[in-house]
Amino acid sequence: MSSTTTNSLLDHAKQALQSQLRSIERLQGQLDDTFVAAANLIAGCDKVLTTGLGKSGFIARKMAATLTSVRITGIFLHPVEAMHGDSGILNAKDCLVAFSKSGETSEVVRLCNHAKQTGASIIAITAREDSSLSRLADVHIFTPLERELDPDNILPTASTTLALVVADLLAVGAAMLMGDVTGRLQHSHPRGMIGAAMLRSVEDVMHSGDELPFVRPDAMLVDALAQLSAKSLGIVCVVDDNGTLQGILTDGDVRRIVVHQAQKLATLRISEVMIPKPITIEPSATLQTALQQMERGERQINVLPVTVQGRCVGVLRLHDIVRLQI
Repeated sequence: MSSTTTNSLLDHAKQALQSQLRSIERLQGQLDDTFVAAANLIAGCDKVLTTGLGKSGFIARKMAATLTSVRITGIFLHPVEAMHGDSGILNAKDCLVAFSKSGETSEVVRLCNHAKQTGASIIAITAREDSSLSRLADVHIFTPLERELDPDNILPTASTTLALVVADLLAVGAAMLMGDVTGRLQHSHPRGMIGAAMLRSVEDVMHSGDELPFVRPDAMLVDALAQLSAKSLGIVCVVDDNGTLQGILTDGDVRRIVVHQAQKLATLRISEVMIPKPITIEPSATLQTALQQMERGERQINVLPVTVQGRCVGVLRLHDIVRLQI
């Protein structure tokens, strides 16, 4: 049985994470025009082939999948299978992104040699500054690994994390060069949470009309509590005679009032306790925009008033967005 104690295991995990954070900080510090050149190669090619062996192969597969999500043709090419027929997919207008911690993985180096003869562009991502792979590449991105996460510094862990970070940055960077990333995701994610959030608008799911809980600014707190209870949306909108939003009161606000002003509950007016100038959303906004609004602050917002030129027309709950995926 191992002699590793709980404390020593936690100490090692924390030290390993600190080491990985330092590696990521070094990576951030050295990103330069080389990264931009790599993103441009990906954005400008016919298709992107990604390759790697072992754990690096999984990172290559992930990059190909991410590229496909943003409507950039990404295909994983196994370095062994490639040399037995699959390399026929390569052409001179393609880009091959090769992952190898050492930069000396023989199967990957052979494939890159073949790609170079084909005329394809090559991007190498390695944890060594000088290697066979880096010398073959048109663009080389160095991932400055401090150490792996295991005590013996052997198991590919931190090195693959760095490679994955670079892969994701390149995929997003290339998509940005080619246009609106959100627009590209709208076409490739018709289902699930991403599809629900990007393809539908606030107006599609907001509560309005008779469902809208509201009171006038001169109403008593007890009137607002009645609306909270009757409409069960977790919010009351405070509006003037023209329907212009003046403020809001939420379930959370009521709990705080009960704790701090319990003796005055019967005499409080809503204008004394409402949140003035709350964050709002327009009915034409996408649900993705609404989610960003809800999660932007220090505390998550669960309900948003929906307004048109200041006039309250509905409310949107986080629950309504989540429910679309079910």
